[in-house]
Amino acid sequence: MTAPLPTANDPTLLKRSLDALKDLRARFEALESRGREPIAIIGLGCRIPGGGETPESLWKMLRGKVDAVSEVPADRWDLSRYYDADVATPGRMHMRYGAFLDAPDRFDPYFFGISPREAEQMDPQQRLFLEVAWHALEDAGLSAKALAGSDTGVFVGANGNDYLQLQLAEPQVLGTYSLVGGTNCIIPNRLSYLLDLRGPSMAFDTACSSSLVAVHQACQSLRNGESSAAIAGGLNLLLSPVVSMAHSKGLPLAPDGRCKTFDARADGYVRGEGCGVVVLKRLSDALAAGDPVWAVIHGSAVNQDGLSNGLTAPNGGAQRAVIRKALERARLTGAEVGLIEAHGTGTSLGDPIEVEALSEIYGAAEGERRPCALGSIKTNIGHLEAGAGIVGILKVALSLKHGLIPANLHFQALNPHISLEGSRLYVPTESTPWTDPAERRYGAVSSFGAGGTNAHVVLGTLESARPESSARPSVPGAERAHLLVLSARSRTALANVARRLADHLTSGAGQHETLEDVCATAALRRTHHDHRVGLVVRTREEALQQLRALQQDVRPPGAWTGTAGRPGRPVFLFPAEPRLSGARLAALGRDCPVFAQALERCRGALQVQPGADGVGEHFAVQVALAELWRSWGVEPGAVLGQGVGEIAAAHVAGALSLEDAARVARECGALLAKGESAAGALSAALAGLAPRPTAVPLYSADGTVLDGESLGAGAWTRCLRRNAPGVVPGIEESLRAGHVLFVELGAEPVLTAPVAQAAARQGLTDVLAVSCLRGSEDALAALLTSAAALHAAGLGLRLERLLAPHGHFLRLPTYPFERESFWFKERPVTMLTSVRPTRMELAREVVRDTPPEPARRPAEVRAPASPQPTGWAELPERERATKLRSLVHAEVARILKFDAARLDPKGGFFQMGMDSVMAGQLRNRLEQQLGRKFAVTVIFENPTVERLSRQLGTFLTPPPAPGTPRREAPPPPRGPSLETGGGKDSIADLLARELEETSSLSSKDLS
Repeated sequence: MTAPLPTANDPTLLKRSLDALKDLRARFEALESRGREPIAIIGLGCRIPGGGETPESLWKMLRGKVDAVSEVPADRWDLSRYYDADVATPGRMHMRYGAFLDAPDRFDPYFFGISPREAEQMDPQQRLFLEVAWHALEDAGLSAKALAGSDTGVFVGANGNDYLQLQLAEPQVLGTYSLVGGTNCIIPNRLSYLLDLRGPSMAFDTACSSSLVAVHQACQSLRNGESSAAIAGGLNLLLSPVVSMAHSKGLPLAPDGRCKTFDARADGYVRGEGCGVVVLKRLSDALAAGDPVWAVIHGSAVNQDGLSNGLTAPNGGAQRAVIRKALERARLTGAEVGLIEAHGTGTSLGDPIEVEALSEIYGAAEGERRPCALGSIKTNIGHLEAGAGIVGILKVALSLKHGLIPANLHFQALNPHISLEGSRLYVPTESTPWTDPAERRYGAVSSFGAGGTNAHVVLGTLESARPESSARPSVPGAERAHLLVLSARSRTALANVARRLADHLTSGAGQHETLEDVCATAALRRTHHDHRVGLVVRTREEALQQLRALQQDVRPPGAWTGTAGRPGRPVFLFPAEPRLSGARLAALGRDCPVFAQALERCRGALQVQPGADGVGEHFAVQVALAELWRSWGVEPGAVLGQGVGEIAAAHVAGALSLEDAARVARECGALLAKGESAAGALSAALAGLAPRPTAVPLYSADGTVLDGESLGAGAWTRCLRRNAPGVVPGIEESLRAGHVLFVELGAEPVLTAPVAQAAARQGLTDVLAVSCLRGSEDALAALLTSAAALHAAGLGLRLERLLAPHGHFLRLPTYPFERESFWFKERPVTMLTSVRPTRMELAREVVRDTPPEPARRPAEVRAPASPQPTGWAELPERERATKLRSLVHAEVARILKFDAARLDPKGGFFQMGMDSVMAGQLRNRLEQQLGRKFAVTVIFENPTVERLSRQLGTFLTPPPAPGTPRREAPPPPRGPSLETGGGKDSIADLLARELEETSSLSSKDLS
């Protein structure tokens, strides 16, 4: 029935209307507030000419007035073939200088799961952005696991494609990955793909303003709620002499290779290269997550020159408009800004037009007269073109953080077409303290594109947005054991991770960082790679000693190293003896509140005084230890009990409730204390016990897998034995079931040695057994050491539960990539010296792109391609398996272009960069080598060397002898099948068609 409409006489109508208006107004204000919310810069990453590979080294460059410009290095192109001082000379450039990165050909594809085959055809810009973005994310404290599946956006400014141009000039070198590897939209897309980021992923080309436009769009995406975090950046590389020749012909390059911004000698800019990346969040989100904040973006704007006095000519009116819009969005006036990072290319026309616009808005002295510096990082590192705006952001963010304004280089006398008289603008020629208090410190960045797209961003300190948010130093807590975890993608890199952290802790701000904060950051704000180490340390000095040992590839005592796998959940072992009591028990309760609380619950269920009953207390301690491990994220996959340890095992397995298990422990203990072992008395005392099915397998000492519902009153008489039974049969049975991790819950390591011995008898090499406690050793340290071992093995722990209270997260050193040279073709380094005639004219075919001639990778030690084997079925089984494994290993290495030594037989093909094209090639190669056809899905269903060689082995076994009973076909593999239905629409058929279509690529790409 429809409710009656309210009438004018309804006394609640007015109140309800007012409430609705208040609700609408609150929603509107919330939306408006969100649309203007400051954006926090929580991470910085860079690779800048002159050694700026970290924010700290970039800041050192700026403070040190470093000029990173040099002559064109020989590994780019032969300067003598292309240079001529006369810009009009055909086929020549007057560009002699630039700001260049070292070794742009070098990259670590293995870290990103990219095959060397694909890396060779990837634009070094794509490679560079991946590495710098990763470092920026580390600086922000965002791990790959935390980002996966999130709506994080990626916004990149890029407009050069020199590497693709080099390949297009030599069509014979083009391959499967040339186009995708050379397209700029793939720069952000590849990062989104590799990290499983679901937000916008966009490349921007607005010429010189590209990266500042990318930052603006990232801020808009955050404020609109489209993204929860954003990665924004830009980059530039100078790889092609022909592209640089085009710049020389059409753009104002300075003959001396210096940007003399604002100076009377300004005569053009110098090209530069590099990459910068910022990681952004809404400020409220960043503060809630405890993210360290470099600076805050208060407002930004983008506009266009429109129809002006030339497509590429600067437009002062449009520049004024974009600046005013950015200030309006920041809710600031120009008089509040103390540093302007100008576009400032150092051209005689562009500088005066820009300064005139800046002076009108920022130069006016309204009220209190505060100086405002004009600068341009282009005087240090040249013009990074698409990457220019982002390095301006980096400079201003660092200046805001450190309260210092760096010098503007190459400035001697003000351009006569520029007037700063009567304004508060000045050009700093030395580093100048930024005297404004932190809460009133603001800076701005301009970038103007050659096609008329202008961008302006206004920034401030964290205190300018949240005065109460100034950082407070952490105070070390009471001395206790701490778990420090480190990881890398290789053993060599892990040693370098340890070295970098040790260096950090002994220099700069790292000298004052607390061990609590260091351990928390390493555990919670870093991606945990496969090669791992866990250290248990009590002091910074002990941590440094162990890190220095790891740096030398020496495992210090008590440290656990390992290669993470997928070990599955561990077996919890419950021994009958020995028992934990006294001071060690009390100390463990103080250090681990979860243990103490669980212990009290168990004691309450026992209904006896602590320590009054040995069996009951032993039961309580074991259950409490199991609860502690579970709180740390370690759930048992099975349990095994010995003697009275079976009582706690039955409860943890789910067969007995806490009350019932406590009752069994209490009654067993009482009888044992009296010296009685009457089965009838125990059964009578346990009448009414209500066992239930187990949640995980429950092994008895003799190897029997117990049915939980069978553990009634009559099942517990075995606990009355004076001597605990041996557990070897139970251990052997659990090993045969596939368990490889074991955690002993007792006061001493009693069962770990039998586990190791049983594993050795079965030929198992990846079994790990750890004990919770070890004799007189500090209980917390022993537990953390066991946790370190499990973490190193790959078990997922809730590391936040293992940490001491900490103050805030830190910016620890970034990952040490292991770079090798990758280029689209192999050729020796040849530096040709030409003796040119007076009239510099070259034949048309001589003027061509020449790629850099990088230092090549050391000769790869690859497994040789196996000759086509014959008679596989006649080989003995072991020899056949060994040869087949070697063949598969060699062919996979060949397809991926991997060093055979770096190819992990247990590593997934697709995690190492294999795709469907390569999978088709691999199948074709194996069919040729083995002389038979295989199902199309064999590579996808068996994506490791070990699994694929085993599967292929099943196809090569000899046929049964006549009269031998025929074996039944093996059951289908577990897990989801690739088949989703019959007919032409099944996934298997789709894969088949795709692989057949790509098979023709095999011979060309592998030649």
